[in-house]
Amino acid sequence: MATPQDFAASVARTLELFRDPGAKESQKAQFRTLVSMLKVEGVTIAAQDGKLLVNAATVDAETLLQRIEFHSVKEIAIPADPPLPEMFELLRVLADQPGDDDLAARLRASGATHISVRMQTFVFGTPIAPITKAPPRPVPSAASGTEDIPEIVREATAQSSGFSPAAAATRTTADLIAQLKEKPDGPHVGDVLAVLGRQLETAMKTNRTTQALMIVAGIVRAEQQVSDASRRRQYSIALKRMYSKALLEAIAEVANDPTDREDALLVLRRAGEDGVEVLLDLLVAAPTIEERRGIFMALTGMKEGTDQLVHMLGHHQWFVVRNVAELAGELGLDEAVPALAKQLEHDDERVRKAVAMALAKIGSSSAAEPLRRALRDKSSEVRMQAALGVGGRKSSALAMPLVVAMEEEEDEAVERELILALGRIASASAVQALIKFAQPGGRLFGRKPAALRATAVEALRIAATPAAIGTLEGLTDDGDKQVRTAAQSALADLKRK
Repeated sequence: MATPQDFAASVARTLELFRDPGAKESQKAQFRTLVSMLKVEGVTIAAQDGKLLVNAATVDAETLLQRIEFHSVKEIAIPADPPLPEMFELLRVLADQPGDDDLAARLRASGATHISVRMQTFVFGTPIAPITKAPPRPVPSAASGTEDIPEIVREATAQSSGFSPAAAATRTTADLIAQLKEKPDGPHVGDVLAVLGRQLETAMKTNRTTQALMIVAGIVRAEQQVSDASRRRQYSIALKRMYSKALLEAIAEVANDPTDREDALLVLRRAGEDGVEVLLDLLVAAPTIEERRGIFMALTGMKEGTDQLVHMLGHHQWFVVRNVAELAGELGLDEAVPALAKQLEHDDERVRKAVAMALAKIGSSSAAEPLRRALRDKSSEVRMQAALGVGGRKSSALAMPLVVAMEEEEDEAVERELILALGRIASASAVQALIKFAQPGGRLFGRKPAALRATAVEALRIAATPAAIGTLEGLTDDGDKQVRTAAQSALADLKRK
């Protein structure tokens, strides 16, 4: 097989051609070259700590790393002499925009069985060691809250039909939470909350985060069921005593574990700005993109800390600004646009790339002017991120800045992404610009290379408006074979949907 560096460069080149609908012949030739490298030996491609690894060797292939991270892929394992349809589908999906299903699911849906993909998982911190079980009686699980309760006391409690604070002190966490759920405004709520408070203290001292989460989430849910003001005040006071920085940090550590996510987000949202502050601290410290994405997921929907987030965009450390800019884009925070715009002058290209992507994802009218500046950045990578981030009809305000940027853009790869971004916007003005660009006459901006006309055809397919479809029908007998074939293929694809 070729060297890891050569293989990575070949994959990157193939993906670039797959994103160019006007380069069908070049695609075929490059695809054949790539699969020939796999005839004898398989390959594993992995993203790790911001680096790209091919068969465990670090390689320099920034654009390929971007595509892999864009799809949240952790590892791709390709066997020797893979089935060509599977290899083609892998490349096609990698070159495409992320969809509702992740890349691994899309590959499985196509019937792939030889090529395997592992996606990034978002679990924070170090797993808590399991509690040692001591003879002669096995200790129940941490979540049950029964570790220190003698068997004879549990049996006596189970047989008792009345309530007493002394008996409540010996009951399990699960029993007490169940009582709150059944009677959230019952006569003994104060005693139950007091017992749960003591159980929480013990759980925190012994690092039993699962039990601590069970207690606080159960109380928050019970509070939500209560309408009486005085009773809600009782819950509020109890929760105020329970919420501490240590508790919130412990809960934030498990906020993206699938098992604990729902309860953790409930608890953090109840904490308001304090919960957001803890997650933002984790975001600042997160060293890898997979950890940052996990925190983004936890913060989505929690806009109580918007002011803190906007303020952090002025931080003196570049990686803090980058992390927060990425989050602002994920959350679509229009109020962050002025602060993001200031960072377009940042010395570090990594920050400007994150800011450009964030502005494009926000896509509001206030983001249009800063995005226009990002599209003039000296770095083609920054301009590329601005184009890649635009998506959906909510970004209609960005159509004209993109059209103007197309006129000025000299990098053909960036220009292709600008054209495709107009297709994703699909507003009337975006479609009209694409129609003009795709036509054989009336040269838009004084140029009309066949490859870019074919890209405009692909963008019209993405837009799929009546005007776009009508134009595609008219281009099926275009004088340029490349454009004609692209239009016919686009219409066939639309009919299948």
